[in-house]
Amino acid sequence: MPRTAARTLSAGLALAVLAAACAPAPAPTPAPPTATPYPVWQPAPTPVPDLITPQWGREMVLYLVFVRSFADSDGDGIGDLRGLTDRLDYLNDGDPQTTTDLGVNALWLMPIFAAASYHGYDTVDHFQVNPDYGTREDLITLVQECHRRGIRVFLDYVLGAVSDQHPYFRDAYGNPASPYADWFTWYDEAHTRYKAFANIPSVPTPNGDNPAVQEYALQVARYWLDLDGDGDYTNGIDGLRCDWALAQSHAFWQRLRSELKALNPDLLLLGEVWSTAQDIGTYYRGQFDSTFDFPLYYVLATDPLATGRGVLGLVDPPGFVHGALLQRERYYPAGAQSVIFLNNHDTNRVMSSVQGDGALARLAATLLFTLPGSPLVYYGEEIGMSGVKGNGQPYWDEYRREPMDWYAAESGPGMTTWFRPADRNNAANDGVSVEEQTNDPVSLLAHYRRLIRLRQNWPALSLGSYERVTLSEGPRSVYAYLRQDAAAHLLVVLNFTRESAAATLDLAATSLPPGPWTATDLLSGAALPSLAGGAYRLELPPLSGLVLHLERF
Repeated sequence: MPRTAARTLSAGLALAVLAAACAPAPAPTPAPPTATPYPVWQPAPTPVPDLITPQWGREMVLYLVFVRSFADSDGDGIGDLRGLTDRLDYLNDGDPQTTTDLGVNALWLMPIFAAASYHGYDTVDHFQVNPDYGTREDLITLVQECHRRGIRVFLDYVLGAVSDQHPYFRDAYGNPASPYADWFTWYDEAHTRYKAFANIPSVPTPNGDNPAVQEYALQVARYWLDLDGDGDYTNGIDGLRCDWALAQSHAFWQRLRSELKALNPDLLLLGEVWSTAQDIGTYYRGQFDSTFDFPLYYVLATDPLATGRGVLGLVDPPGFVHGALLQRERYYPAGAQSVIFLNNHDTNRVMSSVQGDGALARLAATLLFTLPGSPLVYYGEEIGMSGVKGNGQPYWDEYRREPMDWYAAESGPGMTTWFRPADRNNAANDGVSVEEQTNDPVSLLAHYRRLIRLRQNWPALSLGSYERVTLSEGPRSVYAYLRQDAAAHLLVVLNFTRESAAATLDLAATSLPPGPWTATDLLSGAALPSLAGGAYRLELPPLSGLVLHLERF
């Protein structure tokens, strides 16, 4: 959850909530759900090691789904868990030999808890699946089917804010004597002014320094990590995407990690630390296994509201990407893992960032899947769905979370219809649908399928070293780097300009062993001129990318 008011509410809802905040204190509500009494946590004498990132987290390709928009199983127009389960073969059919699925191996669900708003980031009940999406049993089935296909599952873990309709907040509002009074931070003695996300009254922030709040947070996590309630924490949810981590203290996240890793060491904690690299680096120490690479995103797009700017807008040179990667080296612990992305549910979609340029969208994807880090794909990105934040009259982020476009006609089994204003970004018969692209070998969808398989078949792209290759001659629009491990040497060369470019790469200044080498583009299968390991000259078409496999001969 980023730090913008428009992120969570339409203007009309915000006014309604503000009015509710001024109303008399609500009536008290029942006590918290019954839980096993746990001892008060104390820091371990030996600190938790900085990094115990599960291996699967280093090799994952993460797919982000807004359940409401993805697939509808019951015809009410709202996406649900059963609909998502029905479409899992699109994401990964479990057979590595097939090429008709995307091949992703991790799935992140935007909030599925009962909530006050469509987006789910204002939780009302952390222990209930949103009725629009189904039941806990539906979630269990989804997770089982994901695991059968080799897909790990992340839940959006939202403890930086709750709804002002949450029963504990309703009991504490205007009631200093409430047993939940210390669960929130109040700015007046009457307990009517309080700390909230982006100062929006509808989303108060729990006081994570309160041990009772920490216990509640752990109770929520345990509940979902052990989905079937059998006491085995290794066969349920695989990861937690920790929303708006900045809302809680380092001690809060350290306790979470310490206790949850004791239950399942293979659990992956992914932190949304929307900040600078220097700040993000502090959250790896005994807290998160991985974080989102916001510094890299800002180099690519400059701003979540922007289009046509940064590297993706061909305004800034792609060499700026290297600068963002150097920040990781400077501020993150050795081996720190980042999740890299071109867009997500809080940003303008990448196809809008590149202003509808399909070739540039393909090039951006090639960059994403060849850089160090775990790539994230936002649902519909792979078919080129557009999306720009609305003006709040009355819609905001809904335009960036439109229904997944399965069919050319925007209608058919499983198509969601919950948000279909006349001014939506995606339309019928616009070439942007799974139906229109799935059998087209030159479609954007086909390109994403190839890139994901490339990354999974060549561990040098996920686990290998990264090294920039400088140019002895050529324009700043050309960006080249090596991805290497003991088994493979890959040379990536990208041309971020709408003009052809001639470039001479200075491979003698790199760690590439002496040649001679053959060079084969893994994306097209084309053979390129061989090289000896010194100066290597290439002619690059406009907006083109090469992923060259170098083999000695």
